[in-house]
Amino acid sequence: MENFNIMAKDYDTKRRIDRASVVSEEIRLHVVDGKIKSALEYGCGTGLVGMNLIKDFKTLFFMDSSINMIEQVKQKLNVLNKPTDTAICCDFIENTPKYIKIDYIFSSLVIHHIKDTENILSRFFNMLHDEGKLLIVDLNTDDGSFHANHSDFNGYNGFEQSTLVKVVEKAGFKNVNSKTFYHGSKVANGNDKPYSLFILDAMK
Repeated sequence: MENFNIMAKDYDTKRRIDRASVVSEEIRLHVVDGKIKSALEYGCGTGLVGMNLIKDFKTLFFMDSSINMIEQVKQKLNVLNKPTDTAICCDFIENTPKYIKIDYIFSSLVIHHIKDTENILSRFFNMLHDEGKLLIVDLNTDDGSFHANHSDFNGYNGFEQSTLVKVVEKAGFKNVNSKTFYHGSKVANGNDKPYSLFILDAMK
């Protein structure tokens, strides 16, 4: 598995920044009345996606289990003169914060790292207000190329959208829809390998 604490300082590469711009634009299309609502980015990393959306919500929390990633987020919040207490280091699987109830939860390229998908979806469901929305951006099923440079990766090689939709519905969500919106490439074993991303939109 990638060591995100080690990666944090040099995480913001041009490819990731460019991809985050497209991802945040797609998420924005699924947000209604965000300026009067709260949101949480789960697995925020250095906040590449969330920082693009920080003005779209009344309150935006950044959550990641890597303390070094959260430190990068806090530095960015300082530059924007935003309160750093919205950046939270937390292992969501082990310790879901009880004090936060949210209108929107979104994540980008995170869920495929989590083997117990049903558990994390259940925690999202419980954290959302009624009629709150879950927005998942993740990898369409690939041949393993996306994580080819990480020999100890033990998550999923993306998802079949129809399969994930059923798992999300099983967790209690309704009005679940998904679509592919992004095509890119990533260097794997010295070669550029294509991949694509989808967004899944669901309501509590």
